[in-house]
Amino acid sequence: MVKTINDPVFGELEYNENEGYWTKKIFLGILWEDDEQLDLMVKCAKNEEITDAQRNAYKNYISTLEKTEKEIPQLILSYFIDHYQDIERRWNLDEDLKIDVVDEDILLDGFDTKSLFIDRNGNYGWLVNFIWKNNPITVILSDDKIRIYEEWSVLVTNYERVDDEVFGDMVYDFGWNKSIKMDINGEKGVWIDVTAAAYPGESITQEQRNCYSEYLEREEEFLTELPNALMTYYLENYEQIDEWWGGVPTEYNRHNITKESLMELIEIHKIYFNRDGERYGWLCGCEWDDVHGLGITLSGDEIKIGWDESLFM
Repeated sequence: MVKTINDPVFGELEYNENEGYWTKKIFLGILWEDDEQLDLMVKCAKNEEITDAQRNAYKNYISTLEKTEKEIPQLILSYFIDHYQDIERRWNLDEDLKIDVVDEDILLDGFDTKSLFIDRNGNYGWLVNFIWKNNPITVILSDDKIRIYEEWSVLVTNYERVDDEVFGDMVYDFGWNKSIKMDINGEKGVWIDVTAAAYPGESITQEQRNCYSEYLEREEEFLTELPNALMTYYLENYEQIDEWWGGVPTEYNRHNITKESLMELIEIHKIYFNRDGERYGWLCGCEWDDVHGLGITLSGDEIKIGWDESLFM
């Protein structure tokens, strides 16, 4: 039997015991089709009651919805343009999504809002499918400004954000995270994740702050040293790489490989800082091992390269 309540603010709700939230269908708003609905999801464990913070969040969402909808089209376009280089590299884009023709209307047509999620502390936002991405992203609506995060779990696992004295604006998602732009291998403005390891309830440590400051001071040095270190690793581990790759392509064999072509075979995804501050470095994808990738340790006297798990050990 489905459990229901009639809440003074939310109205009639049904309880989804498997997922742990109260839910009902609500109308999306004026920018979309009049009859388009989304799931309202109010996080609540089985024996918990809906909180006043959640009720106030819903009231605030309703009262600011018209303002939000006016801001969304330009926000989506700005986000798309700012992240276009990364989006184009990762996804096969239709012609109408190319940078020289895309506009607000095209992106809004592909802005598929699935649900309004309200966490226990009254943080709320939309879980949205974008036209170029299959998995939902998070659009936080409860902050001082609308924020977009690539991972849907940012809100579902209880949204936390801090303005750290060294890292700056960080959000918790299985560690403290943000994204920054880097110039890598001739490409300008490549988005890279920054992660300071932490379990739920843990803050960023001073050791992690010290490492991040050191990294920023030495980033150009690291990027300059990387091609030599990568070439050494590649040649020393060539037989194993050949096995992982199922045969090294001719242009990348030990006789033809160059530092420039080798750098094109890796992609830096994340700058990772261990909890104790003793180790930090880049987590990378690489063409010869799409399962493990590469871990490039930057802390210490010299760059060390191994599987990506090496940074966690």
